[in-house]
Amino acid sequence: MSDLTPTRDLTMYLTWIANEFAPLTLATSETTIGQQVENAIRYWNHHSAYKVSAMVDYVQGQVRAQIPAAVKMVAEVFPNKKTTWLWNDHPLWTMTSVNVLDSVTTDLIMMSEAFRSYRKYVGTDFRHTFVRSGSMTEGGYLYCTNVPGGTTQLYISGTRQILPDEDLEDTFILDWLLPYIKSLVKQIEGNTLRKSSIIGLANDGNELVREGKEEVQFLQTELERNSRWVAFIKRQ
Repeated sequence: MSDLTPTRDLTMYLTWIANEFAPLTLATSETTIGQQVENAIRYWNHHSAYKVSAMVDYVQGQVRAQIPAAVKMVAEVFPNKKTTWLWNDHPLWTMTSVNVLDSVTTDLIMMSEAFRSYRKYVGTDFRHTFVRSGSMTEGGYLYCTNVPGGTTQLYISGTRQILPDEDLEDTFILDWLLPYIKSLVKQIEGNTLRKSSIIGLANDGNELVREGKEEVQFLQTELERNSRWVAFIKRQ
């Protein structure tokens, strides 16, 4: 069983939560609040699709390249070898905003497209498969075949995860994460206060639990909506 003890500095989150509930003093302990921070981060890691990109070194002839640990899934990969399009090296004449191609250029374009189809037919088109790592501190591997000659780096576009010891500074992530942590703490605080009503103390425990559940549902829906980009089908 993996160790679930957090290794990140929780001071920022504890201070933010305390200020959000001020001037009231929370009945929830800092240890419990820290646990909710980790619960929120785990939910974000499993359900978000925050877009991230990186350049990964590639040695010609190698079968795989290791991806940074912060990348949990790869959606697109592009070699840094520039494709030479034939019409980039051949003059085009323009007249009244209409491109006029001579017969030689037209033949070259047709030949280029035919060769592209032939490469796919014989299995020489670039392909890749990403295998995710089982560790939060070690990146997965990108297995590549038919990498264009001269490639030294691979551009990857994928989704991001928060590492166990990462000190978050990304405002987009924090704008979702902090309210989600607060909503979780609201539910725990509300449950604590609700139990104290048994001994005759009037409080708003039920209201806090209700607010916390509604806010959690709203934030989860928002995260799902912002993550749909990775599910879109794109033409290769």
